[in-house]
Amino acid sequence: MSTSGKGPTRRATGRRSAWIAVLAGVIILAAGGACFGEPGPPKRPPGLQAGRPEVVREPARSNGEAGTPIERVVFLIKENRTFDNYFGRYPGADGAASGRLSTGEVIDLRVATDVLTHDLGHEFLDGVRAINGGRMDGFDLIPIGGASLDGYTSFTRKGIPNYWAYADNFVLGDRTFSSMYGPTFPAHLYTVGAQAGRVTGNKLNRGLFSREKNDRVGAYCSDRGETVNRFRRLSPTERKAVMEAEETSDFERIEEFYEVVQPCFDFRVLPDELNDAGISWRYYATPGDWRNALHAIKHIRYSKYWGPNVVTPQQATKDVRRQRLKEVSWVIPPTGFNDHPGAGTSVCKSENWAVRYINAIMRSKYWKSTAIFMSWDDFGGFYDHVPPPHYDVMGLGPRVPMLIISPYAKAGYIDHTTYELSSVVRFIEDIFGLGQLTRRDRQASNMFNAFDFRHEVNADERKLILPLRDCTGLPVDSTISYREGWQAFAAAQD
Repeated sequence: MSTSGKGPTRRATGRRSAWIAVLAGVIILAAGGACFGEPGPPKRPPGLQAGRPEVVREPARSNGEAGTPIERVVFLIKENRTFDNYFGRYPGADGAASGRLSTGEVIDLRVATDVLTHDLGHEFLDGVRAINGGRMDGFDLIPIGGASLDGYTSFTRKGIPNYWAYADNFVLGDRTFSSMYGPTFPAHLYTVGAQAGRVTGNKLNRGLFSREKNDRVGAYCSDRGETVNRFRRLSPTERKAVMEAEETSDFERIEEFYEVVQPCFDFRVLPDELNDAGISWRYYATPGDWRNALHAIKHIRYSKYWGPNVVTPQQATKDVRRQRLKEVSWVIPPTGFNDHPGAGTSVCKSENWAVRYINAIMRSKYWKSTAIFMSWDDFGGFYDHVPPPHYDVMGLGPRVPMLIISPYAKAGYIDHTTYELSSVVRFIEDIFGLGQLTRRDRQASNMFNAFDFRHEVNADERKLILPLRDCTGLPVDSTISYREGWQAFAAAQD
C-alpha cells in the first residue's frame, strides 16, 4: 500500500519538475534575448496609443455631382492651443478639468488668462515628452515654461465667448489632432501638402536676411542661410526604431536619425492639384513669416503664383468684401492676432480678427456655399488629456480645436470623428474631385460627417454675425520673462 501510494506522488512531482524546467528555459531565453539586444516590445503599458488606421476610401462628392452645395472652402489656421486649453470645459465635449503631472499628481486646470506673456515649449521632442507614450503626463517637463504649470490652464466661455458661440451653432470637433508632435513650420506644411517633408523643427538659425539684421525679408527657399532638422530617409526597420523611441521618450535615439537641410522642397502640394484642375486659390500669409509654408515650396516660391496667389493676410477680408474670394483659401492671421502665447498677444484680439473675417463671409454672397474650417496648428505646450494615435514617425500630436462653420454644418454638433490637419486637405480634394497627395490624406476622414448635405438649408438663418469684443482690462499672466533676442521674435511666430 505504501509503495503504490507513493507512485502517483513521484509522477506528479516529475511533471511539476518538467514544467518548472520548461518555464525556466523560457525565462532564460527571454533574458538572453534581452542581453543580446533583440528587439522587444516598447517599455510602456500596451494600448495607450492607437496605431495607423487602414486606408479607407470614403465616398467622394465632386463639385459637379448633384447634392454637393459647397463651392468654396476656407482653411483658417491659428496658433498653439490644445482642445483642453480652449474647450476642455465645453459642455458635452471630451474635455478635462484636471491634468496629470509627471509625478503622478493630478491638479486642477486653472482658468486661462487673455494674455500669457511668455511662450511655452512646443518643439517636436516637447510633444513626444508631453505625450509620454500615451500617458499624457509630461507637459510639466517641457523645458521652456513647463515647470510654471501655465500649460495646465483652460478657458471658460467668458474668456472666448465667440469661439464658444461658433461651437454652439455649428460643429466642434473634439478628436482633431495636430498632424505632428510640433512645431509650427512643419505643421503648416501639412495644411498644404499632407506631409512635412520629414521636417521636425523650426529654423535652427535666423539665416542671412531679417528685418533686425539688414531690413531684408527672406525665408526658407529665399534664404539659403536657414537650416532645419528633419528625419533622413528611413528604412522600415529604422522607422520602427524611431516609433518605439517616441513611445518610450528616448530623445537621444530619435535624434540619431536627424539630418540638417535647407528648408526648401519640391514635393507636390494641394495648390498644384488646384492649378491642374483650373480651381482658383489664394494663400494669405505674411512674407518672410515662419508660418508661410509656401515659402518652402520651391516651384511655388519661384513661380507666377507668387504675388497673385500668395498675398498678405491683411488682404483676406478685403477680398471677401470686394467679391474676390477664391474657391480655396488658406488664411494665416498675422503675428499678434493668431492666439499664439507670448509677445503680448491677446486671445481676445485674436478672436476679434477671426470674427471680423468670418462676419465678412457671412455678409457676402459666398456664405450660402462656403465651408470654413478654423483650427490650430500645434499644441503650443498646453495640456491635453487624450492620447493621440501614433500613425508614423511624425505623430500625431496632441489634440487641437476644430471649428467647422457653414450653412450646411450640423447645428450645435460635437464631432467625435478622428481628424487631423490633413483631413481638411482631404475634404478639399473630395469636394473638387481631386486625387490624394500622400498616405496621410488618403487615410484621413473627409470630414463629411460634420455636414448635412441631404437637406436644403436657409443660409440666411444660419448666419451668426457676432460683435467684436472690448479687449481692454483683461487678465494677464506674466509669471516668466519672455525669450530674449531673435528667439523672442521666433517665439512670436512658431
